[in-house]
Amino acid sequence: MERYLSAVQESMSAHEFMAALQRISTEKEHDYLFMSEVLGIDQIADGYEVNIRNSDGEIEHVKSDWVINAGGLNSDMIANMLDDSKSFPTLRYSKGCYFKLSSKWRGKFTHLVYPLPDKQHGSLGIHLSFDQTFTVKLGPSAHWLNDKVENYEVDESLTHLFHKGAARYMQNLSMEDLTPDFAGIRPKIYYADNPLSDFYIAHEVDKGFPGWINLIGIESPGLTAALAIAEEVGEYISG
Repeated sequence: MERYLSAVQESMSAHEFMAALQRISTEKEHDYLFMSEVLGIDQIADGYEVNIRNSDGEIEHVKSDWVINAGGLNSDMIANMLDDSKSFPTLRYSKGCYFKLSSKWRGKFTHLVYPLPDKQHGSLGIHLSFDQTFTVKLGPSAHWLNDKVENYEVDESLTHLFHKGAARYMQNLSMEDLTPDFAGIRPKIYYADNPLSDFYIAHEVDKGFPGWINLIGIESPGLTAALAIAEEVGEYISG
């Protein structure tokens, strides 16, 4: 028998949350190098030198006694730049697509609806949520991507899959109610015996890299846990 979980929705904007964090950071006079690519990392006497190609194509060298690797989809690659023989976790990309429902469903729900987790794909299954305008959306699906190729297109042929999943807990849902919306990619630490593995958060001092903190495989619920993760990282640095 299939069972579903519901949860109260506390609506928040991820973009406004990130903008608030950047504003606080800027007030602390932190610097940002947007649209930049990490090319290599060298361990030096007093920390690390990170070699970066900036948005103008110029190579810059940034030195620091502490480095926090929060590189998302590239976090495992960045860790291996430090030392590819230390067996840092390897990521696999999991693409999740979302469909939105027609306006007739707006405001019809006050709770999220979750099916039982999909252990085969390491996901929570196609669940129901809504945004700050109470527009209802379904997703994400879960599809493994090969060779870490980023692809954010939403295939309209998935409509049937989404309808089938949501019709189990939504009465009178028609195929015409669904419209492709957006997609995202999760950086999942994948083990064959545990596709629902936890985040990797570590100060790599035991591997010979004091002052280097790896945050690898930070996917859902990484946004919800962002401030708690930051507190843990802060404890590493403050000693």
